[in-house]
Amino acid sequence: MNTTVVAVLIGAVVGPVILNVLNNRARRKDKQEDWKREDMVAAKAAEAAKLLLAANERVASQAERANDKLDVIHTLVNSNVTKEMEARLEGSRRELAGLREIVELRKASGQEPTEEALATIISTEENVHELENDLADRRRQQTVVEQQQQQQQQ
Repeated sequence: MNTTVVAVLIGAVVGPVILNVLNNRARRKDKQEDWKREDMVAAKAAEAAKLLLAANERVASQAERANDKLDVIHTLVNSNVTKEMEARLEGSRRELAGLREIVELRKASGQEPTEEALATIISTEENVHELENDLADRRRQQTVVEQQQQQQQQ
């Protein structure tokens, strides 16, 4: 009986110890596999981040080139609009000079100028004044833009 009790005690003590050792080994193996998977996921995430960064740099470069082209287009359009305004101003000045000359000729010949001619002179004077102010504003704005561009280039 003594040997039976010893065998049962050994079985009761050794069995759980062996089972515990086997479970620990299995757990360690599972953990190592988990770590390996996590390392693979981290490597893929790092690669994805690297590709995303490269893509962002390409997009930023393309956006910068597009902005440069837009600046050129904006400058050209602004330049053309300014030239058109200057041409309108010059035409209005010529018209105003002609109208004034006609009024003076009528007065010199003893005739009164028509109300329509006088109203047109006033309207043209206002138009000339407005165009002069608009052009002055455009020139001031263009100066500011040019200064900002110079600062950006530096």
